[in-house]
Amino acid sequence: MKNSLLIFSCFLWGISCAVRPKNFTYTYRGEKTGLGQRINLDGYYVSARGCDSTFYTVFRFYPDGLFAIATASELSPALIRCFGNESKDKACKYLLKGVYLLEGDWIKTQVVWPVGNGCTQFRNYRILPSGRIANSSDYVEAEYSNLAYIKNYPSFYENPCEQEAQFYPLLIINERK
Repeated sequence: MKNSLLIFSCFLWGISCAVRPKNFTYTYRGEKTGLGQRINLDGYYVSARGCDSTFYTVFRFYPDGLFAIATASELSPALIRCFGNESKDKACKYLLKGVYLLEGDWIKTQVVWPVGNGCTQFRNYRILPSGRIANSSDYVEAEYSNLAYIKNYPSFYENPCEQEAQFYPLLIINERK
Protein backbone atom coordinates (compact mmCIF):
# COMPACT_ATOMS: atom_id res chain seq x y z
CA MET A 1 0.00 0.00 0.00
CA LYS A 2 2.82 2.42 0.87
CA ASN A 3 4.52 1.72 -2.47
CA SER A 4 1.29 2.41 -4.36
CA LEU A 5 0.86 5.71 -2.53
CA LEU A 6 4.46 6.69 -3.21
CA ILE A 7 4.18 5.83 -6.92
CA PHE A 8 0.89 7.76 -7.20
CA SER A 9 2.43 10.80 -5.45
CA CYS A 10 5.44 10.74 -7.80
CA PHE A 11 3.10 10.45 -10.78
CA LEU A 12 1.09 13.51 -9.67
CA TRP A 13 4.28 15.49 -9.05
CA GLY A 14 5.57 14.57 -12.52
CA ILE A 15 2.35 15.67 -14.20
CA SER A 16 2.36 18.99 -12.35
CA CYS A 17 5.94 19.68 -13.50
CA ALA A 18 5.10 18.80 -17.09
CA VAL A 19 2.26 21.36 -17.23
CA ARG A 20 4.37 24.22 -15.90
CA PRO A 21 5.75 26.37 -18.75
CA LYS A 22 9.51 26.89 -18.90
CA ASN A 23 9.17 30.62 -18.22
CA PHE A 24 7.22 30.09 -14.99
CA THR A 25 10.19 30.72 -12.74
CA TYR A 26 8.77 31.87 -9.40
CA THR A 27 8.71 29.35 -6.60
CA TYR A 28 6.09 29.09 -3.88
CA ARG A 29 7.88 29.01 -0.54
CA GLY A 30 4.91 29.04 1.85
CA GLU A 31 6.51 31.76 3.99
CA LYS A 32 5.27 35.21 4.91
CA THR A 33 6.46 37.69 2.28
CA GLY A 34 6.09 40.93 4.25
CA LEU A 35 3.59 42.28 1.72
CA GLY A 36 0.96 42.60 4.47
CA GLN A 37 3.07 45.34 6.04
CA ARG A 38 2.94 47.34 2.80
CA ILE A 39 -0.64 46.86 1.53
CA ASN A 40 -3.92 45.52 2.85
CA LEU A 41 -4.26 41.75 2.27
CA ASP A 42 -7.62 41.32 4.02
CA GLY A 43 -9.67 41.57 0.86
CA TYR A 44 -9.49 41.77 -2.91
CA TYR A 45 -8.57 44.40 -5.49
CA VAL A 46 -10.35 45.44 -8.69
CA SER A 47 -8.81 47.35 -11.57
CA ALA A 48 -9.57 48.05 -15.20
CA ARG A 49 -7.33 45.90 -17.40
CA GLY A 50 -5.87 48.62 -19.60
CA CYS A 51 -6.57 52.00 -21.14
CA ASP A 52 -9.47 51.09 -23.38
CA SER A 53 -10.53 47.72 -22.03
CA THR A 54 -14.03 46.85 -20.92
CA PHE A 55 -12.68 44.07 -18.71
CA TYR A 56 -12.07 44.17 -15.01
CA THR A 57 -9.34 42.35 -13.19
CA VAL A 58 -10.15 41.01 -9.74
CA PHE A 59 -7.18 39.80 -7.72
CA ARG A 60 -5.98 38.97 -4.25
CA PHE A 61 -2.60 38.51 -2.61
CA TYR A 62 -2.08 36.09 0.25
CA PRO A 63 0.55 36.54 3.01
CA ASP A 64 2.42 33.36 1.99
CA GLY A 65 3.15 34.36 -1.62
CA LEU A 66 0.07 32.97 -3.35
CA PHE A 67 -1.87 35.11 -5.81
CA ALA A 68 -5.35 34.65 -7.33
CA ILE A 69 -6.77 36.54 -10.30
CA ALA A 70 -9.74 36.57 -12.66
CA THR A 71 -10.65 38.81 -15.60
CA ALA A 72 -14.30 39.43 -16.34
CA SER A 73 -16.59 41.83 -18.18
CA GLU A 74 -18.73 42.24 -15.05
CA LEU A 75 -18.13 41.93 -11.33
CA SER A 76 -20.72 39.34 -10.40
CA PRO A 77 -21.29 38.42 -6.74
CA ALA A 78 -20.50 34.77 -7.64
CA LEU A 79 -17.06 35.73 -8.97
CA ILE A 80 -16.32 37.94 -5.95
CA ARG A 81 -17.19 35.06 -3.59
CA CYS A 82 -14.41 33.01 -5.19
CA PHE A 83 -11.87 35.31 -3.55
CA GLY A 84 -13.32 35.01 -0.05
CA ASN A 85 -13.78 31.30 0.42
CA GLU A 86 -13.68 28.00 -1.39
CA SER A 87 -16.82 28.46 -3.46
CA LYS A 88 -18.00 25.69 -5.78
CA ASP A 89 -19.70 28.21 -8.07
CA LYS A 90 -18.97 27.78 -11.78
CA ALA A 91 -17.67 31.38 -11.85
CA CYS A 92 -14.64 30.13 -9.92
CA LYS A 93 -13.39 28.20 -12.95
CA TYR A 94 -12.14 31.55 -14.26
CA LEU A 95 -9.96 32.03 -11.19
CA LEU A 96 -6.26 31.53 -11.90
CA LYS A 97 -3.81 30.94 -9.10
CA GLY A 98 -0.12 31.67 -9.07
CA VAL A 99 2.63 33.22 -6.99
CA TYR A 100 4.16 36.62 -6.43
CA LEU A 101 7.48 38.10 -5.39
CA LEU A 102 7.91 41.34 -3.49
CA GLU A 103 10.86 43.35 -4.84
CA GLY A 104 11.15 46.85 -3.41
CA ASP A 105 8.04 48.78 -4.48
CA TRP A 106 7.03 46.08 -6.97
CA ILE A 107 4.80 43.04 -6.67
CA LYS A 108 5.66 40.69 -9.53
CA THR A 109 3.17 37.92 -10.28
CA GLN A 110 3.06 34.82 -12.44
CA VAL A 111 0.06 32.61 -13.17
CA VAL A 112 -0.34 29.75 -15.63
CA TRP A 113 -3.22 29.52 -18.05
CA PRO A 114 -3.84 25.76 -18.08
CA VAL A 115 -4.46 25.40 -21.83
CA GLY A 116 -2.22 23.83 -24.44
CA ASN A 117 1.18 23.37 -22.87
CA GLY A 118 0.34 26.21 -20.49
CA CYS A 119 1.12 29.87 -20.84
CA THR A 120 2.60 32.11 -18.16
CA GLN A 121 0.94 35.45 -17.63
CA PHE A 122 3.01 38.12 -15.93
CA ARG A 123 1.52 41.10 -14.11
CA ASN A 124 3.50 43.63 -12.16
CA TYR A 125 1.94 45.97 -9.63
CA ARG A 126 3.57 49.11 -8.29
CA ILE A 127 3.08 49.92 -4.60
CA LEU A 128 2.24 53.61 -4.43
CA PRO A 129 3.33 55.90 -1.57
CA SER A 130 -0.30 55.90 -0.36
CA GLY A 131 -0.11 52.11 0.22
CA ARG A 132 -2.40 51.46 -2.74
CA ILE A 133 -1.32 49.59 -5.85
CA ALA A 134 -1.51 50.06 -9.61
CA ASN A 135 -1.20 47.55 -12.45
CA SER A 136 1.98 48.52 -14.27
CA SER A 137 2.33 45.65 -16.75
CA ASP A 138 0.41 42.66 -18.12
CA TYR A 139 2.10 40.43 -20.66
CA VAL A 140 2.78 36.93 -21.94
CA GLU A 141 5.85 35.55 -23.68
CA ALA A 142 4.24 33.88 -26.69
CA GLU A 143 7.40 31.97 -27.64
CA TYR A 144 6.86 29.71 -24.60
CA SER A 145 3.38 28.60 -25.67
CA ASN A 146 2.10 26.29 -28.38
CA LEU A 147 -1.11 28.33 -28.67
CA ALA A 148 -1.21 30.32 -31.90
CA TYR A 149 -3.65 32.92 -30.57
CA ILE A 150 -1.37 33.84 -27.64
CA LYS A 151 0.77 35.95 -29.99
CA ASN A 152 -2.26 38.28 -30.25
CA TYR A 153 -2.57 38.72 -26.47
CA PRO A 154 -2.73 42.49 -25.88
CA SER A 155 0.43 42.70 -23.79
CA PHE A 156 1.77 45.87 -22.26
CA TYR A 157 5.12 46.06 -20.54
CA GLU A 158 4.36 49.57 -19.29
CA ASN A 159 0.80 50.66 -18.63
CA PRO A 160 0.39 54.09 -20.29
CA CYS A 161 -2.71 54.87 -18.19
CA GLU A 162 -1.82 53.35 -14.85
CA GLN A 163 -4.64 53.74 -12.30
CA GLU A 164 -4.98 52.75 -8.66
CA ALA A 165 -6.78 49.50 -8.04
CA GLN A 166 -9.80 49.69 -5.76
CA PHE A 167 -9.60 47.66 -2.56
CA TYR A 168 -12.61 45.84 -1.06
CA PRO A 169 -12.31 44.30 2.42
CA LEU A 170 -13.16 40.68 3.20
CA LEU A 171 -16.25 41.90 5.03
CA ILE A 172 -17.80 42.74 1.65
CA ILE A 173 -17.03 39.25 0.34
CA ASN A 174 -18.72 37.65 3.34
CA GLU A 175 -21.77 39.92 3.07
CA ARG A 176 -22.37 38.88 -0.57
CA LYS A 177 -22.77 35.14 0.22
